[in-house]
Amino acid sequence: MKLIHRDLAARNILVSEGLVMKIADFGLARDVHNQEYYRKMTSGKLPIRWMAPESLEERFFNTKSDVWSFGVLLWEIMTLGRDPYQFVADWHSFLEYLKQGHRLEQPTNSPDDIYQLMEACWEFNPEN
Repeated sequence: MKLIHRDLAARNILVSEGLVMKIADFGLARDVHNQEYYRKMTSGKLPIRWMAPESLEERFFNTKSDVWSFGVLLWEIMTLGRDPYQFVADWHSFLEYLKQGHRLEQPTNSPDDIYQLMEACWEFNPEN
């Protein structure tokens, strides 16, 4: 089984004894074993502030779109749970904001190498 989660966010991470982190809430997850991606064709709420540009624009999800979400999850951890992109009103304006090159700022407590990892996760071209 090869899964894409489609909702990686701090709210879906459980921390157990020994600080072992486990991913939870597989309600939006899809098995992409046979085709490598999933295209959402139906309407429904999606976590847009955690979504990669290609997911916002084309409703296209794959493991690379989960990498983008992982970068946002790291940002949430380093900000001690702040909500990302709090100003976002709708997916279209958010997509335009991302196309202009804007990203979340480096959290005060984040080492440079962790922020560089976040930035790598937020590469606009998923092939990079």
